[in-house]
Amino acid sequence: MDEKELKESLEVFAHKIRNPIHSVVINLDVLKVKLKKQMKDQADLKHLEIAASEVKRLSEIVGKYLDYLKKSDKERAKVDLKKLLS
Repeated sequence: MDEKELKESLEVFAHKIRNPIHSVVINLDVLKVKLKKQMKDQADLKHLEIAASEVKRLSEIVGKYLDYLKKSDKERAKVDLKKLLS
């Protein structure tokens, strides 16, 4: 597999990850709205909000990765993968 094929494969992979992430974000938001209407103690929503926050963070990571892949070879710079993923 050459570099171009690898890049294309990674782009497809990232897009396939991104789609279900967006679905999870939307469904967590819907669930949060429904639960807020039913619950007296909003503190119980803490875990749902944490989950939504983490999924959104994961989406941002995938977005940054896709942005990087879309750059031309001249625009791309070496990146510390550990820093990017943290």
